[in-house]
Amino acid sequence: MKRFVHVLIVSFFALIVTLPSIAYAEEGVSVAKPDVYKIVALGDSITVGYEKGMNEKSVPYGYAERIYEQALFRGRAQLANYAILGLTTPGLTKLLEGAQAGRSLTADDLQDYSGFPDPRTKKQADSIAARASEIAPALADANLVVLTVGGNDFGDFIKKMFDNDNDAKTIMQTEFDTNMNNYTANVDTLMRKLHEMAPNAEIVLADQYLPFLELHPLYKDLLANVYKLSAALDELATKLQADGIPLRIARVSDKFAYQVKEFTYFTAIEPDNHPKQAGYEAMAKAYVEAIDDWKTYLAPKPKPEGVTLSVIVNGQELPYKPINKNNTNFLPIGDLATAVQAERQWDKATKTVTLSKNNHVVKMTIGASYMYVDGVRIKLETPPAFIQAFGKEGKTYVPIAVIVKALDFDLVYRNPIQTAFINS
Repeated sequence: MKRFVHVLIVSFFALIVTLPSIAYAEEGVSVAKPDVYKIVALGDSITVGYEKGMNEKSVPYGYAERIYEQALFRGRAQLANYAILGLTTPGLTKLLEGAQAGRSLTADDLQDYSGFPDPRTKKQADSIAARASEIAPALADANLVVLTVGGNDFGDFIKKMFDNDNDAKTIMQTEFDTNMNNYTANVDTLMRKLHEMAPNAEIVLADQYLPFLELHPLYKDLLANVYKLSAALDELATKLQADGIPLRIARVSDKFAYQVKEFTYFTAIEPDNHPKQAGYEAMAKAYVEAIDDWKTYLAPKPKPEGVTLSVIVNGQELPYKPINKNNTNFLPIGDLATAVQAERQWDKATKTVTLSKNNHVVKMTIGASYMYVDGVRIKLETPPAFIQAFGKEGKTYVPIAVIVKALDFDLVYRNPIQTAFINS
């Protein structure tokens, strides 16, 4: 049983990835909403998006990246992720304090990393801590802050429980509440500091799922305590909301209950409790349900056979799928113009389409190797526009990236879901 716990603790922090803050896209549905919806992600390895087997070349695709995509469905957005491996709640508070002071930090300024056997864990923590001065301005402009933190706070308690197999249930019954109360008190302090630094942001914190195999004799007891912790976090959120701090709790525990094998890498041989892709998607859905004004988790429609890209324009998926020629994606200009409410004219004699939007005028002629943007002739670096027949109807197709750039639209391609988001 001791080896079981050792593997759990080691595998939980064995991430090599150094994740920079990432800036992405935008919005334009309602004038009451920000032009760019800014998201900041904070916390531990779950927010990093760690999965078993990742290395320094891996690109995380966790719940934070999915929330970013959900924002893109609703308009322009940006994501900055400052998550740190192995981080505890007090460690995150120290990170925020250093950020507020404009300091460059090290992992040791946050917490003791000597217990982590893989030196790459501390290396990743050092790399993010060194950029702490970036966090304060990012939070000051944030519309949404998402975070996971707390799994590491319960690490010593869980290890003690499993190292003392015969007394595990007694330890759980007598010590869980103390750990829970310490954790919620730390969360209270953290949230007040976070709101101070992100006064305009909605804050969404995940509760804990602490997975163990469903067949473990203490699984139901642990799950009952997980739900007790969730209730305590709900109570804390209500208290903080009364103080003007917009904290919401994403009920991840509900999603993960009895889904350990499906949602995590946790096994009796190698108990790694980081989420699989299905788990991260479930987490993202829990966040969306908690985020004010969202509630619904959006996804592109299933792609027909042979179609490799979905296109979402101002939140609406285009009915005609893009056509790829020589590694260039083309869209029907009429569908694009309608979606972004741009003016469109067609000169039948010259086979030239004119599109006007955002004080820009773009002219593109079928088959021509150049285009005009605001009267300036520009040589195309893509194949030219063409007409595609659909029965008796013909549609004019233009290269997506060229038109987007010319009209100051925002284009973000998300490879994990093979979707291009265009926001005007």
